[in-house]
Amino acid sequence: MKINKAKLIRNTRLEVSYFDQEGNEVVIKGVNEVHPDLKNAMKRLVPFFCELTEQKEADELDWLNPESDDNKELTKMLDVTGVKISGGDDSFENVILSGRRTLSVTNKILTLNTPSINLDGEAEEYNRLSELQEAVDAVLEEAKLYIKDRKFAVVQLEMDFNKEDPFAEGEAGESDPLEE
Repeated sequence: MKINKAKLIRNTRLEVSYFDQEGNEVVIKGVNEVHPDLKNAMKRLVPFFCELTEQKEADELDWLNPESDDNKELTKMLDVTGVKISGGDDSFENVILSGRRTLSVTNKILTLNTPSINLDGEAEEYNRLSELQEAVDAVLEEAKLYIKDRKFAVVQLEMDFNKEDPFAEGEAGESDPLEE
């Protein structure tokens, strides 16, 4: 499975576009909420998104500790919502990150895309290519798990206490030790 696009829809669902073994492009729009691991993988892309779109916070990022609380506070108005991969077999892969910035005065959303980044170290001047590649690979791996292994968020189910008392005596007739 070669994923060429993974995008969060309303920050809870996943849309994935990939090529199957026969070369057909398959698009899946998930109905299940994504697992927190996928959301965290997307969050790890935020510093790269910030730097590649030349946001004002980019100069203050701590690249020695990219997941620090200071970086999280610095980039709290930014989100990465998608990853698009192009190229491949006969050429080096390119990646584009899609995201948004929440404007501080109006709280309106500004959607942004990074320039296309060639993941070939010799063809690209971006000095954090290996770190970017690892972060993108983590998102793509989580997207594969969403599709293949049905790795979704655990949703709390409702219990209908009118039908059955979950605290009733057990099958062996044991009573609650607190009542004795």
